[in-house]
Amino acid sequence: MLGTSIPRVKRAISHEGIVPVERAGGRVELTSDQVEALRKRLGETPRVPGLTRSETLVAAALAKAPFGLTSARAVAERSGISPTAAGKAIESLHEKDLITVEQRTIAAGRAREMGLIRANYSSPHWQRLAGALARVQPAARPRKTSATRVPPRLRHLFWNTAPSQLDTARAGGYIARRLLSTGDPEGLAWGAAHLSAEDWRHAAHTRGISPQRRALALNFAADRSRIGAAG
Repeated sequence: MLGTSIPRVKRAISHEGIVPVERAGGRVELTSDQVEALRKRLGETPRVPGLTRSETLVAAALAKAPFGLTSARAVAERSGISPTAAGKAIESLHEKDLITVEQRTIAAGRAREMGLIRANYSSPHWQRLAGALARVQPAARPRKTSATRVPPRLRHLFWNTAPSQLDTARAGGYIARRLLSTGDPEGLAWGAAHLSAEDWRHAAHTRGISPQRRALALNFAADRSRIGAAG
């Protein structure tokens, strides 16, 4: 049901302290609440025709990253698998025309050539799989402490900004708006993880933001609110 192995489910049952009802033949019975607890911990990876589990997780992660991701490590973090497995899945998905890998130069302390990895929404094969990929629920990831300042690798996006405006507590709304305006994928990914729901709502309602970027900001705000409520 969750698209994972029996040993992994057994380990999760033990870790979560779940006490299932014992049945004959070594079988156990789980309540719906217990299954939901396992789903939150392990995620849910339905079987997608023609894709391995790693390919399914990577494709689903990229489906939720409209601006793309800049490295196999970033893809691995989003999909909950190892960088090695993510790299192999990226290669195979690229061969299947389900994703694109575009070389681009970015400024991050110095100019660097990086591959921007994106879902290939225009592929007929992707369109056939989109419904199944939408049902993929990644495993819960450990929460990271929110950053208090814009990291050095993103300072080129704030080249004309006063140092005091790089503080997320004092200028989170300004930072969110700047990230929306630049549209830099790595900057948006960082902001989605470290800026507050209120920061994104503020940015969404400032002048000059396109409807598409406004919708993205509101989606980020909703996600941050959901995470806050869950905590």
